[in-house]
Amino acid sequence: MSGSGSSSSSRVLSCSWNGEEETRESPIRYRVGPLAYEPAVYCNCVPVRKAALWISWSNKNPGRRYLKCYRARQGGCGFIGWYEGPHDPFVQTLLIDLRDAVWELKKQRSVLKLALKEASEDHEAKKKELEDKVNRLELEKLVMRAVCACLLAILAYLLFR
Repeated sequence: MSGSGSSSSSRVLSCSWNGEEETRESPIRYRVGPLAYEPAVYCNCVPVRKAALWISWSNKNPGRRYLKCYRARQGGCGFIGWYEGPHDPFVQTLLIDLRDAVWELKKQRSVLKLALKEASEDHEAKKKELEDKVNRLELEKLVMRAVCACLLAILAYLLFR
């Protein structure tokens, strides 16, 4: 395991694309929890704690696992170290391409989900509008039947008097 290095959190990564700041999550779900690895590596916290195992998704170290103090987000002891060596350059490029493809698909999925939600809300509004119109027409139909019945009664009265 080499010394400390720079890598982004595997949980959340802040990126700037086209001057737009975005927060991105790991492109894949963790198959095991950050403490479910052996042999245990301990950070410098007092009392001693097992370091968390994360995955870097930075351009420099995509898919590379690293250890970090489990309490790093609350201050922690500052412990950080690589769990394994660097990837082959071809694998590194491949992982970056796959990561970016997954992020793009997730972004498109979010856009489509939002469009579907908006279309569904629009559909519900139009459905309500049409139901109201049908109810008004049904009422008009009843009124017209009543008017016709009254006119027929008046006509019958005038014809047979």
